[in-house]
Amino acid sequence: MTPFVNLSAQYKAYKEEIDSAIISVLESGNLIGGAEVQKFEQNLAEDTGVSFATSCASGTSALRLALCALGLKPGDEVIVPDFTFVATADAVVLQGGIPRFADIGDDFLISPKSVENRISSKTVGIIAVDLFGQCANYSELKKIADRHGLWILEDAAQSIGASQNGKPAGSLATIAATSFYPTKPFGAYGDAGAVLTNEKDLAEKVRSFASHGRSHDDRYTSFGTNSRLDAIQAAILNVKRKHFAEELSLRQKNASIYKEAFHAHANFHTPSILNGNSSIYAQYAVTAADRETVLQKLFRAEVPTRIYYSRPLSAEPCFAHFKNIAEDACSNTNAYRISKEVFCLPIDAFSDVSAFAEKIKSVL
Repeated sequence: MTPFVNLSAQYKAYKEEIDSAIISVLESGNLIGGAEVQKFEQNLAEDTGVSFATSCASGTSALRLALCALGLKPGDEVIVPDFTFVATADAVVLQGGIPRFADIGDDFLISPKSVENRISSKTVGIIAVDLFGQCANYSELKKIADRHGLWILEDAAQSIGASQNGKPAGSLATIAATSFYPTKPFGAYGDAGAVLTNEKDLAEKVRSFASHGRSHDDRYTSFGTNSRLDAIQAAILNVKRKHFAEELSLRQKNASIYKEAFHAHANFHTPSILNGNSSIYAQYAVTAADRETVLQKLFRAEVPTRIYYSRPLSAEPCFAHFKNIAEDACSNTNAYRISKEVFCLPIDAFSDVSAFAEKIKSVL
């Protein structure tokens, strides 16, 4: 079976560098923290244009640490997109908050108009997800946030390497959380995450919460958790950073190949990139009203596909007890429609997208 993300081919391409980096960490004995983690954080801050990058154990942990630093309290409402991975809303609930689900646009990104409609006296912030590799509409979201005194948390788990009006993903809001899960365009070979911000106070809180609440003077001034990036994962990411720009260029090329393959078919909608945005195409998402028929054809043609995400979050049982869930779901028409129409195609730098495109043309 052809892999959806060809991590084996990527490893073989960088094997000598990666193996050397891993052995170097093992020989150093510094398996937690140390030079590789410090180097990774410095590189990440530089690449995303922020003052502070704090690594942690996963993207989900990054979201929770960011919410802790922002001071989320039990009963506070946070507006999140209804169409995204569950971790975005899950993190809010695990910190005692209440998620309010906003609709998305045809671009898969959270709808500013729907966000404004969800604001109540309990609303404290907005989590905007840079879904499928392009940044949410931060200029409009910031106008809303400023009018209502809200913070914005950028969920950049799928967008490191993208930009908006010349500013890198991860630097577009009050604070950002990101993931380096292996299948991300910039991924480790295990779980890894980071929190990004320009605000020193928030960065210090994140680092403290990630280390059991320990302060810079080695006192435990608050409660926290254990969320640290392994040095081996940092070393792997430091190697892969050297090749990241080339991989992103190939993703752009692959996106163009797919766009041409679907060009003649009006019943398919390929990704639309907002003015001022660049996308890293974390996934190549296509919508089709007759998705199941299309998927059967692609399966027979041996073209790998994935569905992200098969249900809006407001349809998931874990959120059913929140009293506003039905009200939110009723007006999230795009989220419900797109969840039944969207499918994704392989687009990583080590997949033979030209071959997939020819197969797609042959069966459509």
